[in-house]
Amino acid sequence: MFDFLYQMPNNELLFFLSCITITLSFIALIIVKRFVSLSARYKDNSCIGDTSALISMIYAVLAGLAALYLINNINYTADAVQREANATADIYRNSRWLKVPLKTQLQSEVKNYLNEVIHIEWPLMEAGEKINKDGDFILDNMTIAIGHYHSADSAELYTLHDTLQEIKNLYNARHQRIQMSYYTLNPELWIVIIIGTILTLFVNYLFGMHIYLHMFTVFAAALMTSSMVFLLISLDRPFQGESIIDSSPMQEVVALMNSSAARYANHKTG
Repeated sequence: MFDFLYQMPNNELLFFLSCITITLSFIALIIVKRFVSLSARYKDNSCIGDTSALISMIYAVLAGLAALYLINNINYTADAVQREANATADIYRNSRWLKVPLKTQLQSEVKNYLNEVIHIEWPLMEAGEKINKDGDFILDNMTIAIGHYHSADSAELYTLHDTLQEIKNLYNARHQRIQMSYYTLNPELWIVIIIGTILTLFVNYLFGMHIYLHMFTVFAAALMTSSMVFLLISLDRPFQGESIIDSSPMQEVVALMNSSAARYANHKTG
């Protein structure tokens, strides 16, 4: 329902949330001032202040823990992407020690895998859509090719064993990345955060004070709560929005392969 929020640039998202929250807060403040007298609110300022402090503290702890949890998830996802890129690069490096046709096939499969991840899977993750199994099939092809390869050379056998281990690491990192692309905060937690945001703002409407000072207090509370909601949205989905985890580690492997191929071609012609 609110998926469009995850696709907005950060500055536009913050501006949108702030405008909505501040506008609604000022409307609610006018309504409260119209129907609840200043003297009635002024007499209960101390009680309102204690209630506001309690609600604000609970809200701050909840929102802070949620933000910390999301930051840890982003770090975990970024680590999975980097391990996936490292395993891909290691498979390519190992292939250079093997003989044709296995060498050629592994290098071709690595290129196909990187193309699949960068040009097909990444746009799907950014759109929040399901990832297909084509990448898994490419890894299966690598494993089958190694299984059909026979060698009596001990160095080659060691390289084959190490390559199989890297394919396993690549598979694990790949599926960690895919699982995290589906991740989002639970609806129940969002409901609690929204309720906390509303209560934090509503209590501030009840203070009895000068209108301009009251408007500034409500403005500050609305800006703070909207900023916290903005932070949670921007951190919620690791591959969506402006602050996303990009495919640069994979692109670096592609650049490595291209430079390696260019050096090899220059060496042959030289």
